[in-house]
Amino acid sequence: MAADLLEEALVPYSAAVGEALAEGEEAARAAEAVAEADVAMDGAYERLYATAQSNYYGAVADVRANAARLKERLERGMPLPPSGFRALGMDRSRALMEGALTYANDALGAEHAVVVDAQAAYDGFVQARKAANAENSDAVLAMQKLFAARDEARRAYVAARQFVEGALSLNENESLRQLMLPVTAIYKGPGRPSGSDSTDTEAPQAGEVVLNDAPPVQPTPVVEPSGE
Repeated sequence: MAADLLEEALVPYSAAVGEALAEGEEAARAAEAVAEADVAMDGAYERLYATAQSNYYGAVADVRANAARLKERLERGMPLPPSGFRALGMDRSRALMEGALTYANDALGAEHAVVVDAQAAYDGFVQARKAANAENSDAVLAMQKLFAARDEARRAYVAARQFVEGALSLNENESLRQLMLPVTAIYKGPGRPSGSDSTDTEAPQAGEVVLNDAPPVQPTPVVEPSGE
């Protein structure tokens, strides 16, 4: 009966661990895609800025042009040089790129190669951010499910331990520690021999999802002989 209690809780717990690890990896890769898209948009803005500046100086060379109006439009559409654009956070750079594209579509034309490139970079950045937000949401949900499954596994362990303690009260020759692994070993999954030297405060191995199941054990102080 104790084994059944543990098995029922450990199956969903193991599944939750796998799901949390998988979702965490997907979220990490989505973040990498956002970083790459951000770099691509920085480059696209730089080329767009240079082209817009060149177009502006060509336009004001015409004596019939309203130079003051053209300058105001350029400064509204692309108020920052590339170095300033790169220093912005992702939300502000997205907003600034959107305004720059609005200006460039009017000043250069939507079919201009630099404008097309900048629009593609902007669209890629927006899509990468959207995908990353979705992956982060899935990762958070997976962690919540993991915590719930972990709590259920702990409750099942406590119930099983109480059942075994009750059975052992009828047999003084058996030890609870010999029959039941500590809860930290239970979290690691099946396959550990019951006679192992594990303790309730055994340290988790690298990569394991174990959250402080017991307080740390302080080492016993060693008293050196005084020589008297």
